[in-house]
Amino acid sequence: MKTVIKNVLLGSVAGLAMVGTAAAADLPVKAKAAEYVKICSTYGAGFYYIPGTDTCLKVGGYVTADTYWTDVDNEARYGGVRIGRYDPDGQFDFTTRAAIQLDARTQTEYGTLRSYIEARFEAGESYGYGQNEDGTSGGFDDVGGSDAYLKYAYIQFAGFTFGRAQSQFDFWAGDFWYGIRPGNFYSDTTTQLVSYTADFGNGFSATISLEDGYARDGDFGGSYFLPDFTLDSGQQVPDVVANIAYEGTWGAFKLSGAYHDIGDASWFGAPIYGADSSGWAALAGVRFDFAETTTLYVEGAYADGAPGYLGLKGTIPTLDFFGNTIAGWYVGGALQHYWTPSVFTSVVGSYTQSDSFSIAPDVSGEFTGYNVGANIGWIPVKGLTLVLQYDYLSAEYKGTDAFFLPPVGYSEETTQNRITFSAKRSF
Repeated sequence: MKTVIKNVLLGSVAGLAMVGTAAAADLPVKAKAAEYVKICSTYGAGFYYIPGTDTCLKVGGYVTADTYWTDVDNEARYGGVRIGRYDPDGQFDFTTRAAIQLDARTQTEYGTLRSYIEARFEAGESYGYGQNEDGTSGGFDDVGGSDAYLKYAYIQFAGFTFGRAQSQFDFWAGDFWYGIRPGNFYSDTTTQLVSYTADFGNGFSATISLEDGYARDGDFGGSYFLPDFTLDSGQQVPDVVANIAYEGTWGAFKLSGAYHDIGDASWFGAPIYGADSSGWAALAGVRFDFAETTTLYVEGAYADGAPGYLGLKGTIPTLDFFGNTIAGWYVGGALQHYWTPSVFTSVVGSYTQSDSFSIAPDVSGEFTGYNVGANIGWIPVKGLTLVLQYDYLSAEYKGTDAFFLPPVGYSEETTQNRITFSAKRSF
């Protein structure tokens, strides 16, 4: 009897255990806490903490869609007689650019650690006068296709900047020109650099920068107006750039200087003994901000043996026939006024001129150019900007052939009328 009762009790306990296990299987299991994205307000709107880190990230970008109508006229004269002309009808072309921007920042005991990236992707035609994106050539272009490139990629830490960024020489850099292909004849270069900026407080700062000289190298040959040199040595000394700058409530100013190493050049394989081996450049610019509705830029620059600092890389040579450096200058600027918070107009332009340089023992030349434009813009909704712009350009090589008596003058002038419609959506 005791055995029977014992077996019944053990069976009951086992049955209850099985029922409890089955019931427990039906109960919900507590989920692991989710890591939600949190807003980071330290650096302004649009930043979020990367989950699990103390780094704030902003993801952005833009799409620009441009339509151009361009009419060009090129005419060459020798001794007052036209010897050639290129005057096609006006031409439409289209270009689209998409850009992705990433901005990551972290607070450290040395200040903000920042990394910034902008990658660009482009497709469409390119027709008219202008310099390509990396500044390696100037003049006329009539090509199509797609392109992908890294515009910016740099690290900033404790006053240092490492990577691909805007040259520390530049200031105005074509502000208020709109469109993927803006105006000409000013300094606007993105390059590889290592720089240090000292902040003195009250808006004053100073910067010293070592920059990739290839971004500013001039042309050494190509046409009747450009002596046919060959650069024999690569970059042995990077460009040294320094500036003093101020940023305040009324505006800003900047004074910049640069040393540019030219290297050794040869003429049809024969070294040019005694040729200048270095160049330099200087810039002064000021910006005035009036009543939060009007901004005015005025800038001037001079360079000797460094045409890239004038926006003339590939337009004028670095050395003349005898190996002497060629100097030039430009003045430029822009004025923009907001009539309402969503409607603005701008006028913008620049003028440049080189000194006379020797093309041959009895032949000299010089370059002059200017580009002026005006635009009207509308911001119908936040993040969308629509601009209609007109600009006129003149680029002229002229000089004297003293081999004949009396000397004979010659010239080659290009003029361009262009209308741009640009739509840009930023996010």
